[in-house]
Amino acid sequence: MAALGARRAGRSSLGPGGRPLPTLARALDWPLSKEEKKHCLIQVCQREIEESEAHLDEQQEEIEELQHEVKALRRLSTRSTAAETISPRSEEAPAELSEAQEAPVAEAVVPREELLQQALVAYFHERSRLSLVTNAKKSPSEIAKFYGNSEEHVADLWNSIREKDHLQNLEAVLWLTKSLPSPMAPREDVELSRARLWRRVLMRPSRTRQGYNELRLRALASPQAQELREEVQLELKVAWKGENFMSTGNLSDAIASIAQTISAPKGKHLRGAVQVASLLIYGLLPASESLEEAETDAFWCFFQLLTEMKTGDDETTRTFRARRVHDLLKVYDPALVEVLDHQGLMVFVATRLGEAFCTRSGLALEPCAQLWDVVLADPQGFAFCDFVVCALVLLRRQDLLRLKNDAEALAEALLSLPKAVPLERALRLAKALRALEKQKALRAKAREVHASHSQPEDLGVMKALGSLFGRMRERGADADSPGTGARGGSIRSTLRLAPQSGPVTTRMDRDNPLGRDAVSFKNDLE
Repeated sequence: MAALGARRAGRSSLGPGGRPLPTLARALDWPLSKEEKKHCLIQVCQREIEESEAHLDEQQEEIEELQHEVKALRRLSTRSTAAETISPRSEEAPAELSEAQEAPVAEAVVPREELLQQALVAYFHERSRLSLVTNAKKSPSEIAKFYGNSEEHVADLWNSIREKDHLQNLEAVLWLTKSLPSPMAPREDVELSRARLWRRVLMRPSRTRQGYNELRLRALASPQAQELREEVQLELKVAWKGENFMSTGNLSDAIASIAQTISAPKGKHLRGAVQVASLLIYGLLPASESLEEAETDAFWCFFQLLTEMKTGDDETTRTFRARRVHDLLKVYDPALVEVLDHQGLMVFVATRLGEAFCTRSGLALEPCAQLWDVVLADPQGFAFCDFVVCALVLLRRQDLLRLKNDAEALAEALLSLPKAVPLERALRLAKALRALEKQKALRAKAREVHASHSQPEDLGVMKALGSLFGRMRERGADADSPGTGARGGSIRSTLRLAPQSGPVTTRMDRDNPLGRDAVSFKNDLE
């Protein structure tokens, strides 16, 4: 029987003319072995996978075509927007605009509008996905065109959205961050433009090489000169370790001279002076004729930072900055502030990350110079560094909250923040924090001014109404008391308390003991 079944199975797998049938054709024949079943199943699955991959490839091609169309339409809309914003009178504008006219508008206006529009589209999509009401009366493109002309207007928009939709402060500032361009705009010649910016902000015309030489000789002749030199040399060994710039010939002597001269008036070494002097020479040297000129300019820039800009590194300044960072973080992340306060690391955050003008924060030499480019171009100067510190902490809040029970690991994570967070992200978030806080302060001040102007008038009206209805109650009580009536003296006396602009009516109605004038005034109020 077994042999008969085998011969039958063999004959069934042959087609007309003795040729073997395909696998799927043999699958329809009976009986089918386990190996044939397995082979047929694998073949069917393989065909389904190939068909699915072909379908996915077709969809991917369609998506890429649609993306190209969107990019083309966006470029066209960008050109039309730039052309419309050249002149407020579109009829008088020339038909063709030159590249010189289009370039400034394209760099200054269009990117911010595009970023704001993209952020609004994402925000409205997120709100609709969460089944929340947006009540947006205008499209994102119209809103972006109206608010996207400046950073203050964008911040004002998101502050309004925060109040209307009851967003958390951290959520609102993250949406604002997506709407602002990068503060680190690319420039063709970064080194020369950096040197010009630093000299323009920190240098004064009266600072000369002769004046620096006199101060340096005075520092070398001071009683603490040897001690200061030794401390400077110790700090110089670890300052910007691993940077190729620090191995430049005769650079260490120039840095040591600046640090010793700047520390001599106080008689003790100023911690971080070597890092600041090195960074200043790094930024000023490309636009200087010699190292001596860069050394002189770096000293006077350092002197300007410590004196006229009022940004010292004493205990009072540390306490003030720690309180400011604490208050700012508490607004946006109270849970993280509670953890830092519990571990006693809040003062450590403010002072360690922003110490010595952020030169001791752990940033490399070039990123620290990029940070200075933004800070020196900012109206608040180095006070902006407090927002940068808050941004670094907020961008790694989840990692820090996981270490809330380990103080040592939390301190190490805080120290590694400048290297773990991209500087561009930190600066964008810092700009958004400062802009949103400014708008909140302006609105709070406007409310206070409005309340101060409206409060006396409201109190006067309430007092007048209270006295009026009080007299009305008194008249009603006098009218109901025995011995007084419509012609009683008490009613006449109460009527005389309220001066009337017109003729006073003294005739009383029995059904109305208050008199006609009081009732007519009450009706007018109602």
